[in-house]
Amino acid sequence: MGGRFVVLVVLALASSAEARPASSGWYAEGGLGAVAFLPKHADDAALGPAIDARIGRDLFSWLSLGISLGASSHEATVMPPPEGEWFQLYRAGGDLRIGGRFDRIALFIEGGVGIGVISSNILDKVMVTEPGETFSLAVTAGAGLEYQLENRHYALGLAVDAFLLPQFDAIKALDTRLYLRYTY
Repeated sequence: MGGRFVVLVVLALASSAEARPASSGWYAEGGLGAVAFLPKHADDAALGPAIDARIGRDLFSWLSLGISLGASSHEATVMPPPEGEWFQLYRAGGDLRIGGRFDRIALFIEGGVGIGVISSNILDKVMVTEPGETFSLAVTAGAGLEYQLENRHYALGLAVDAFLLPQFDAIKALDTRLYLRYTY
């Protein structure tokens, strides 16, 4: 009897479900996550908390242009001295997102170029940065998925972006974020 009830509920929900039209136009996203450095430099800095913000415009239902800002904080894990030193990594740039929607779920790939800024010279010790060097080109590429909420203006998403900072000894990292998107 219980199995029949579950089947009836699933069939009722499936038959009454209507496609949720997602808004398109100007959007804003805010996300929280973590940044982890990849090998060659994974031993130089610990996993750190990150915050991301994006604003942009959907040009078509499958193409968006935007501006992204990101910041993360990391403990330097270089040989002492010093010990317990932290640094921040800031990133800003333009990005392009290509995707498709399958009812409530959207999948996308994204990429961009911009600038990276490091707040400390602590990584000079392991030659990631050179004395006085604080800026680098930043190249980003990633993918993610979005779940459209009942209100067509809101979506929850999960994304992973890899980024490269060539002037900082070609340091590579992964930025993983859970975000909320509002489309006007």
